[in-house]
Amino acid sequence: MAFPPQQALARLLDAQASGRLAHAYLLCGPRGSGKAALIDQLAARILETDNARCHPDFHDAGPSSKSRRIVIEQIRELEHALRAKPAVGSRKVAVIREADRLQPQAANAFLKTLEEPPAGTHVFLTSSSPDALLETIISRCIVVHLQAGLTASPDAAALTLLDTLEDLLASSASPTRATFLLARAFLDVLAAERERIRGEFAETLKAEQEHYKQRTDGTWLAEREEQMKALAEATVVRTRAELLQVLIGWFADLLRLQHGGTPTLGRAALPAHAASDPRLTLHRIRALEETATDLDRNVQEALAIEAGFLKLFSLTA
Repeated sequence: MAFPPQQALARLLDAQASGRLAHAYLLCGPRGSGKAALIDQLAARILETDNARCHPDFHDAGPSSKSRRIVIEQIRELEHALRAKPAVGSRKVAVIREADRLQPQAANAFLKTLEEPPAGTHVFLTSSSPDALLETIISRCIVVHLQAGLTASPDAAALTLLDTLEDLLASSASPTRATFLLARAFLDVLAAERERIRGEFAETLKAEQEHYKQRTDGTWLAEREEQMKALAEATVVRTRAELLQVLIGWFADLLRLQHGGTPTLGRAALPAHAASDPRLTLHRIRALEETATDLDRNVQEALAIEAGFLKLFSLTA
């Protein structure tokens, strides 16, 4: 059974409050199902902080190699961090994003830790393709399936992209011109988000360095700096995927409207496109999903965006 993300979060928070939270969970769901947001909120409760991703006892691993795989060296670093004494309190949280991207050697190396994590450690794996995971990994986790489609109100960055998309769909711009304008808007928004995210992590690192410089040696602080840089870049990648999901969500809403359903975003421009061929809408969704896949495979960012958006605007009924 798949749960709405907020319902799943409520159940897990109840388990944590009553001391029943298991040591390992696998959160499954498609893009946009809220896996990352759920973990952020639950981890914040476990670590008793406002921002878990900036906490020294939050440890994160995900695809980072050119092949977009999670390699054994990352798992060894994660295990080393988990075996060390917590920097604050008595709890640790470990997250493996896109666990289906684990190399077989990396997956096998993590089995022991997954089965018997160090005391006070909770491990969370996420996956959009759980069928690609080793059965030995799945069997060691409590599996939580999340429903697709968050209904949260778009933020300013998302609204900028939606406004640009709607203006271009209503215009007579050529596919090439429309591609250029949407790609520029997307990359500009992403650049602003990247600067904001890096700035936030830099401020957090500065505060940690001031707080812990008298309590630990320079080695930990140097390692923490590298970890914070990696967390910042992982957050940027996640934000990029979420921005692309905003565009996918607009066409998903159009498809709902075309089949008599209720859009989740309620954009005023949607009805003007309801008479278009639903097959075209579906093809455009697939074009954007292919763009997301290309980005996951580490295709050069601007190239993947431009190629995907050109396909989007070149499709005709």
